Amino acid sequence: MAALLGRAEVPVPGVRARRHVRGRRVLVTGACGTVGSALCRGVAPLGPAALCLVDKDADGLSRLALDLPGARPVRADVRDRAAVERFFRDARPELVFHAAARNELPSVEHDPCRGVTDNVVGARHVVDGALRHEAARLVLVSSDKAADPTSVLGATMRLGELLLQAATGGPTRFAAVRLGNVIDAGGPLLDAVAHRISCGEVVDVAHPEVARHFMTAAEAAGLLLEAAALAEEAETFALDMGSPLPVVELVHRYAAQLRRPEVTIRFSGLGPGEKLAEKTFADCERRVPTAHPRIWGTRPAPPPAGLPPLLDELAEAAGHGDDARVRLLLCRLLPEYRPVRRPRPSGGHARPSLPAL
Repeated sequence: MAALLGRAEVPVPGVRARRHVRGRRVLVTGACGTVGSALCRGVAPLGPAALCLVDKDADGLSRLALDLPGARPVRADVRDRAAVERFFRDARPELVFHAAARNELPSVEHDPCRGVTDNVVGARHVVDGALRHEAARLVLVSSDKAADPTSVLGATMRLGELLLQAATGGPTRFAAVRLGNVIDAGGPLLDAVAHRISCGEVVDVAHPEVARHFMTAAEAAGLLLEAAALAEEAETFALDMGSPLPVVELVHRYAAQLRRPEVTIRFSGLGPGEKLAEKTFADCERRVPTAHPRIWGTRPAPPPAGLPPLLDELAEAAGHGDDARVRLLLCRLLPEYRPVRRPRPSGGHARPSLPAL
C-alpha cells in the first residue's frame, strides 16, 4: 500500500488512545462500513468493557459479529430518534464513534434531502443521545470535503462539525476527524479499478489534474482512536498525509502493480460539487500541532447564532423532499459553502469516473 500511496503508512494509534479504550463501553454507529468495520476491529483487541455495533445492515452486522466474539450487534437507523434513544439507553456507552453517514458525493449532490437526513439529522440524534446519557467522549467521522465545501456532502459534514461545537460545555467531550478517501486492498474503489484494468477496459477519471488525499482503513481507524484521546473542546483533527495524490498517478501505479502498465484513461469531466483538489483545513482555519506528531487540529469558529431553529427548518425541508429549500438553508447556515453547480459529466457512459468521491 505504501508504494501505491507514495508514502509510508502513518502508525496510529498510540498508548494514549489504547488507554482511553481499555475498560470502557464503546459504541460505533455505521459499524458495517469501511471505516466503521476497521474501527470495530481496531477497538476489539484493546480490551473494551463492551463493544456495541450499530448499523441498519442486518446481514453486515451478522458477518461482523462473527469476526468479533463478544461484541453486541444492534440493528438501528440513526435517522430514527427513538431507535437512537433505545441503543444509548441499553448500551450506556462511555465512548461513541459516529461513522454512520452517506458518503457518496454524486449521490448526495443528486439527492440533498437524503444527504441531510442521513448526515445532519442522524448526527444530531447521536450527539443528543450522547449528551442525554452522559457519554464521556464522542468522535464524529467527517471528511476533508468539509473544508471550504463546494458540495452538499461537504456542507453536511461541516454542519456535523458545527453540531459538536454547539454541544460543548457539558459532560461529553467531542471531536471531529476529517478523513481523506479511504482505500484498501479488496476495497470497492481498488476492486473497481482492478477489474477495469484486468479486463483491458478504459478507466474513467474526472480530470487530468484531479487529486485527493488517500488513506488506508487502518490509518482512518487509528486516527479516530487517537482523536478520542485528544478531544477537549470539539476540535477538528486531520492526519498529515502530505500533498493530495493525483488520481491519474494512483491509477498508473496500481496498473503497474497489476502488471498491466498499458492502462487507458478517459477524462469525463468534474461533476457537480467536485473540486480539483481537496485540503484538510479551510483557508480561515489555523492548524495547530497535537500530542501526535502526524495529527493536526483546529478549533473552528463558534457556530452561527440561531443554529437549532435553522437545523429544525433544514430537517423539515429535507423531510418534505424540498431540494431547493435544503440548498438555500445550507447556504444560510454555512457562509463558507460555495456550491459548484456544473452540469453532470457527459460522454455516453454510465460508469462513474474516478474520483466521484
